[in-house]
Amino acid sequence: MNAACDCGDLCPAVLMAGSLAYRASRLPAPHPRSARAESGQALLILIVTLSIATMLLVYGSTTEIERTLRADSRARNALEEAKQALIGRAVGDANRPGSLPCPDSGDDGSADLFVGSACPSYIGRLPWRTLGVGDLRDDSGERLWYALSPNFRDHPNAPPLNSDTKGTLTVYSNSDTLKMAEQAIAVVFAPGFALRAQRRDDGQELCATTGKTVERKRCAANYLDTAAGMRNAAASGPYIAARAGDDYNDRLAVIVAADLMPLVERRVTLELRNALLAYRAASDCACYPWADSGTDGVSDAGANRGRVPVRGALPQNWKPGVLPPYVVSNDWARVIYYAAARNALESGGSGCATCVDPTLTVDGVSGYDVVLVSAGYAGAQRPSPAMAAYFDDPENQDGDDRFVTPRSAGADRDRLYSILGAESGCAASARVLIDNAPCTGPAAGVRAVCQSASAALARCTCSAAAASMTRAPCVSALDAPACELAMTQLRGCVL
Repeated sequence: MNAACDCGDLCPAVLMAGSLAYRASRLPAPHPRSARAESGQALLILIVTLSIATMLLVYGSTTEIERTLRADSRARNALEEAKQALIGRAVGDANRPGSLPCPDSGDDGSADLFVGSACPSYIGRLPWRTLGVGDLRDDSGERLWYALSPNFRDHPNAPPLNSDTKGTLTVYSNSDTLKMAEQAIAVVFAPGFALRAQRRDDGQELCATTGKTVERKRCAANYLDTAAGMRNAAASGPYIAARAGDDYNDRLAVIVAADLMPLVERRVTLELRNALLAYRAASDCACYPWADSGTDGVSDAGANRGRVPVRGALPQNWKPGVLPPYVVSNDWARVIYYAAARNALESGGSGCATCVDPTLTVDGVSGYDVVLVSAGYAGAQRPSPAMAAYFDDPENQDGDDRFVTPRSAGADRDRLYSILGAESGCAASARVLIDNAPCTGPAAGVRAVCQSASAALARCTCSAAAASMTRAPCVSALDAPACELAMTQLRGCVL
């Protein structure tokens, strides 16, 4: 055979089958025998030949499938690592929690610098250096691309970013009628190998994405594909996750509010809780501030329920450095409810006009000084001036000093945080453990607050549940059924 074989993994099968057939044709003529015997021998040779060829064809097909699966796994792993890096960056941002860096249009791994308060482009490559991850690539060796919702950019002069903020990106699945995500915050793309007219070299041409003449290797249109009339190279979408084919091979990872906002809210609410503790420790009255009963961020003397007075507190203002600046600039107090107990206010709450009970009650257990309720990320009715649009449980919006742990299990649910009063019992210590779970510390140890709460519960009926919160798996995650059971037992721990 003089022609070059271009059949990939099928060549061994073809060659072996041909060789066997050739050898069969060269066998010496058999001794005279019956026509039936000769026919049987020929049939046997044919069956063996076909069996070997079929086996090799199946082997070649299986190898190709395995290779495709491995390649897809590499791309999916890169996309997931990028997604988690972006979420971690948003949650940990010191000045604007929830925000994300601009895309990288220079292909140097660093987020673009702002033009005024805007990103130069809201689609570009993933800024892997800025995120502090490796140079992530898909199975084709291409770097990942990244689209960002403008209202989540990390410029300090951008509009306030809190749990009322919604993404602006829409992602479809396979067609223009099936939405995969609405109001997405960011999308990460694995571009795959170049298709048809896509050229990824140093030559310059007009880029359809930006309308500017740039190197082809910096133009999203040469990497990201189009399906059902939607272009993944568009700066603001809509985007599409379609089936792979001759004209489409992008793979996507999408970040939505459910991925991001619960973690951001927890961080913000806990920092507000710490700020309130610091306020009491530093104030002459050893008390908590009067609440903001309106929306101006300033204390209203005599009010124990409303919002945290982040713009001006009474009876004394905040000490410098106690309140994180982002709480004010991003209007977080508007989406977090605050209540303080009569006994924990100025002059023992003698001037309180709204107090109902001496202390606050949570799940039927009294003795709490402060309750904070975060509202969850925004639904269709938000932002809104109505409290009912923010807090789901009627007991948490009925204007008294009794609260319940939010009942919903959804990612957008309310969450309750508290500060214990001077009198602490089993229920109070259990609440500390609930508020701080999971208990893994920054150095992979157990945080001291969890250790002390667990020790305080050693003689309570929930001692076993408390101990489990400081051991694996519950110390680092609460997803396991045993951890959910332990949390339920802690919520009912009164003795």
